[in-house]
Amino acid sequence: MNKFILSDASYEDCSHMVEVKGIGYLPRDLLIEILSRLPVKDLCKIRCVSKSWNELLSRDMGFISRHIEWSKQNPLLLVRRYISDGTADLNNSKITIELTSIDMHGDVADQFKKEIDGPVHTFISCGPLTILCCMYSLYVCNPTIHQLVRVPHLPQARFHNVGFGYAPKSNEYKIVHMFNHSSFGKMGCEIFSFRIGESVSSGSWKTIGDCPFTAWTGESPVCVNGTIYWALTSGWKHKSILSLDLEREEFSSISCPIHESKKYSFLEYIAFMGALSVVGFSEEESTMDIWMMKDKRKKIWTMEYSINLFPLCPKFIIPLDDHSDEILLHMEQRDLICYNLKSRKLTRIEYYRAMKTYNKPCLYYGSLIPMH
Repeated sequence: MNKFILSDASYEDCSHMVEVKGIGYLPRDLLIEILSRLPVKDLCKIRCVSKSWNELLSRDMGFISRHIEWSKQNPLLLVRRYISDGTADLNNSKITIELTSIDMHGDVADQFKKEIDGPVHTFISCGPLTILCCMYSLYVCNPTIHQLVRVPHLPQARFHNVGFGYAPKSNEYKIVHMFNHSSFGKMGCEIFSFRIGESVSSGSWKTIGDCPFTAWTGESPVCVNGTIYWALTSGWKHKSILSLDLEREEFSSISCPIHESKKYSFLEYIAFMGALSVVGFSEEESTMDIWMMKDKRKKIWTMEYSINLFPLCPKFIIPLDDHSDEILLHMEQRDLICYNLKSRKLTRIEYYRAMKTYNKPCLYYGSLIPMH
């Protein structure tokens, strides 16, 4: 088999051509297209060739964006588990967390351990990155390259409700922290921003003032097309959804598409097929209803699906990709089912063969985005 060597020569010197020893010069766009289709493990070897190749694969936005698009075809589930010898006080000591990546066949794809400052109460992913939020500390993790970095913050400052999303126009990841700071139930809001290709530690916090709503938020938020959404669970006559535009850093609210005559066992707010969606499951009727907000400006909901799942009884939902027509259903029977909404086909994932200790997983895509 013929071998070729990636040269250190021309990536920085010529923006359109890159030298590949044994082949010659290739157009840079063509090389990015080729490399973006390779598995992450191979890319990790290639980036060790030189500093310029490491820059291309780790910090070049053209490559990063293209590679993430290809990685979406092979999503992974990230599951956390605490490792303890039984002597540590979980409220007052560092603990070891084991992060396991599982593919869509139920096989363990990767596994690593990190030490953190206590149990995780918020575990959210956005594309290739995940945040782990403890009571007094917050971490950003790229599980693909086993990097986990603590976000700088005031010492002894307690984290309350945390959201995580990506603002495509500014090319920034943003962590949104909302906290109750007054007797009137007002929520303060601060945002930590860091750019792709730069270290997390180079990011900064900014206070944007109070959230204009007095209700507290409950479920984990979801980010869709540069906007983070939370369910408002108290202080409102009707259920509402709080939104924060990450580019403008402005709050607003929208009504929740709930029929009062129908009681649901649970409601999930997800990014689905490129739109904010609300999924409701009626245990009594064994049906799953999916509303989608296809017109964000007019804030109009449309029920796109009403599916009979009998005899299945899901406990929560995970969308496979915000533009995919497949979702993962975690069943009361402790199964993980991949359901295709177009074909109406069910595929069981051998999830518990891979992990005996269960926590709700995050879904992420492979990427070489550095945390340092």
